[in-house]
Amino acid sequence: MSRLIRWLFGLGRSTLTVRDDGPVQTVQVRLSGRELLDAREVLTAYGLISAPPPGTDMLLVCGSGDRSDSVVVAHNHQKYRYRGAQSGETGLHNGVAGSTILLKANGDVLIIPGSGKVVVQGTVTAKDFITEAGVKLSDHTHGGVEKGSDATTGPQG
Repeated sequence: MSRLIRWLFGLGRSTLTVRDDGPVQTVQVRLSGRELLDAREVLTAYGLISAPPPGTDMLLVCGSGDRSDSVVVAHNHQKYRYRGAQSGETGLHNGVAGSTILLKANGDVLIIPGSGKVVVQGTVTAKDFITEAGVKLSDHTHGGVEKGSDATTGPQG
């Protein structure tokens, strides 16, 4: 029985960059010194985007008990995984680039761009927006207004 269970699952590491140009992402996985499986399909949840780097732990399910008939159902990279999440928190994390979107336990949304820049393609609508300097964009004044095309001073809280 234990032999059957051992052949239904496999734990290994990816050896190359994933191939993501077809209908299903595939990866090469080394299970042991002698077992190297090429083009194993990677199943992920709809809507999530992930291209795990080489050296990622891979859990395979071998439905028929045959390793050549296996799919990757979970993966984790020990070096790049997010650390320090509190109970109930969830998010997205790119450990290679250092970017994180964390839905915090207290209801806050924390966005940390690894490059220091957030790029939005489209319109951003906010109910109330306050800058880091404390200026409320929906209700602030400008000084220095005199007439016509005169320039104003910066926004005032």
